[in-house]
Amino acid sequence: MKFFLTFFLSLVFALNSFSQNQSKIDNYLDTAALFKESGEYEKARDVLDSVGADEKTVQYQAKLSFLRGESEEALREFESIKDKNWVDFLYQGLIYEDLNKLDLALDNYSKSLELKPNSIALFRLAKICRSSGEYEKAADFFQKLINLDSSIRLAYYYLGDSFLRLKQYKQAYEFLSKASDFYPQVEIIKKSFLTVKEELGGEFFTERKKEAEEKRKKVELPYYEPLEGLAFIKVGLAKDLSEFSFSCKDDFVIKAESKVFKGQGAKLYKITFKEGKIFISGYDDKTVYENFFAPFKVSSLGSKKRKGPFYILDIIFDKGNFWHKKIDRAYRGDLEVIIRNNKITLINILSVEEYLYGVLPAEIPRLSAQEALRAQAIAARTFAFKNLSRHEKEGFDLCADVHCQAYGGILSEFFTTNNAVNDTKGLILTKEDKPMEVFYHSNCGGCLGSDTFGDNEDLCRVDSESGDIPNSAYQEEQWFLEEPAGFCCHSGQAKGRWQRVYDKEDFAIAFGYDLEELKAIQFIEKGSCFRYKKIDVLTSAGVESLTSGFKIRQYFDNLKSSAFKFEIKSSLENKPRMLFFWGAGFGHGVGLCQQGAMEMGKKGYSCQQILQHYYPSSIPKKLY
Repeated sequence: MKFFLTFFLSLVFALNSFSQNQSKIDNYLDTAALFKESGEYEKARDVLDSVGADEKTVQYQAKLSFLRGESEEALREFESIKDKNWVDFLYQGLIYEDLNKLDLALDNYSKSLELKPNSIALFRLAKICRSSGEYEKAADFFQKLINLDSSIRLAYYYLGDSFLRLKQYKQAYEFLSKASDFYPQVEIIKKSFLTVKEELGGEFFTERKKEAEEKRKKVELPYYEPLEGLAFIKVGLAKDLSEFSFSCKDDFVIKAESKVFKGQGAKLYKITFKEGKIFISGYDDKTVYENFFAPFKVSSLGSKKRKGPFYILDIIFDKGNFWHKKIDRAYRGDLEVIIRNNKITLINILSVEEYLYGVLPAEIPRLSAQEALRAQAIAARTFAFKNLSRHEKEGFDLCADVHCQAYGGILSEFFTTNNAVNDTKGLILTKEDKPMEVFYHSNCGGCLGSDTFGDNEDLCRVDSESGDIPNSAYQEEQWFLEEPAGFCCHSGQAKGRWQRVYDKEDFAIAFGYDLEELKAIQFIEKGSCFRYKKIDVLTSAGVESLTSGFKIRQYFDNLKSSAFKFEIKSSLENKPRMLFFWGAGFGHGVGLCQQGAMEMGKKGYSCQQILQHYYPSSIPKKLY
């Protein structure tokens, strides 16, 4: 009995000692993480040098050694870790690449990818292949990178350039045209794009244009039954135009203040503004049929039960974003043309419900669980009614881009999303009997912000089944490396976390100045869910203050969110060599998390439960 009591007491003492030691290590790691975040890597390293070594501290010391340019020391430390994870293999790849041991770098990047798909390993594999002239392999890796994270805009340039070097000019054109939209001022991209166009020759573009024109003339537009007796909305489709081209499935009429013009169905027309007047002419023959003073309305002459939509050519959608497109689109309702700042603004007038038909499939995958689609429909309708005067000064209610809500028109409609709109007809969320201020986004990364647009107590703060959010600096850093137990970060969902890497070449293209001109990045203010609200960028040209999450994302090459951890890898001479971002989520992170709602729908949550989760103080109300 005495033996067992002694053994028990010894075990308790040992466990207590272990717990105390572990707590001490965690405190040191937290302190080191705080120094690391402020860029003081040497102080962070000094903190850890004074504590006993375990795998966590050794791994952290190894990272710090690498970031300080001490790659040989970092390699020794990483090699002492027995059970390596995807991050360890990734850093070993970076170290071997820094030491110019490229075969070993490739091997470690591949091992990292086997454990977890990640952008940094794919990007570096692709760049090593590109620099060694293995353009086919490089193209394969860059394509895989875009498939993993299509927001990495540099990948489009490098993929296009790889195809150019392989003399696969059509593929090169596809990706370099996107890269030139992302980085219009970058000379090396302009030069590559020009080379591709010269290699393809004028005949290619003539034939391409001819095929597009033939396709436009043959496009099958659906008839629709107009919805009556509902609230109407004006949606800004395009502005600052000097001309645009369109057709209508039905005959149509243009009504100006003193003139009326009747147009033929299925015929393409061009509207041009010059010398203070609007001219309508034939698309092919250029014959001028009539001239007007704006504003005027264009309406289909179909019946009350069946109307044909308008078909607008070359609508530009979300310029500058990685999903930027110039495409033809078709719209229900009427068109309105106004002149503002001596340019044409094109507006679509239709009922709110018909507008939502075109919003839902542009905002959320159309095959999502029906309860998630219904929740999205109510949120989108609430947003529309709450923000009807958002673009009042420009002559319309809402724009068709993500600034308001993405709106794809009738050709984007799908029966599942239309059903969700119909099932929730007239339903909105309210607070004090008024439309509630709602927000939604793609992926919150497991934590929902509440102060991005001002402190808002009406919104959910944690999109997590466990409710666990890191409460220390070191845990916060680890949180960015792991998928938490949130609805939007479930097993198999790789979109809750993202990574970016920039070497000297990447930085010059994406940021427009040399990496060595970057002196420091100071993190001034952080909001909820680790989203930065203010950052100062110190360069040899001065200080640039980024004072919102949007400006931060935009400055740093259009990051997916402002929730990230940042690292600078320097040389032994303390000159910056690489930048790393370890991020969470996609979008502003406020309100309804679309991927979280989709997962909740799959798990059997109702539309009401989903909305109550994201907008806990909301009260549903039927407007009509």
